[in-house]
Amino acid sequence: MTARRDQLPGGLADIGRTIDRLRRSTGERAAQLLPYLRRTDTSVALSLGTAWQLYDKAGHPVVAEDAIAGQGLALPYLSMLWAPARYTDWLATTSGTFEDIHRATIYKLQPYASVSIGHTTDVSGTTGELQVTVAGRVIGSPTAVAFSQAAVTIGPFALTGDFKQQIELRVQARRTAGTGNVRVAVLASTGLQS
Repeated sequence: MTARRDQLPGGLADIGRTIDRLRRSTGERAAQLLPYLRRTDTSVALSLGTAWQLYDKAGHPVVAEDAIAGQGLALPYLSMLWAPARYTDWLATTSGTFEDIHRATIYKLQPYASVSIGHTTDVSGTTGELQVTVAGRVIGSPTAVAFSQAAVTIGPFALTGDFKQQIELRVQARRTAGTGNVRVAVLASTGLQS
């Protein structure tokens, strides 16, 4: 069977419009065929349409795409960490051995993480080092700290343990020379996928 001449697209632009129309129509039909995915108790677990949403058993959306922007997440709201901008407000140490300055106990939900750390000393001639530990294990080599405000991102590094297991993360610092303080502040920390 051959198509009538008036049914064929006239040019390349028409072919593109025809393909786009078919793709939209197919997507809309698929969303209409399966607009909801339900649990065995018939509560909605997932809805499809112009944007998808994943629901908890109480019917609250817990993960959803941003339908307005057309990209990224609408839910969950992800926290953003703020740190003091004045280095004199950052926590400090004069210890000659590594000392815990910041610590966090997390539940492992993602396999990797990274930590961004601001660092400086507060007296010229004072130097130091900082490091990150995961469950007591040092990640990489220590980072040198000097009398200039700087930042370093440690990671991505693997988080040890099983899914949803508690893990201790620590930022440690020490003074290696001079008489001033070694100062550090966690600027950001993020869990990451594989």
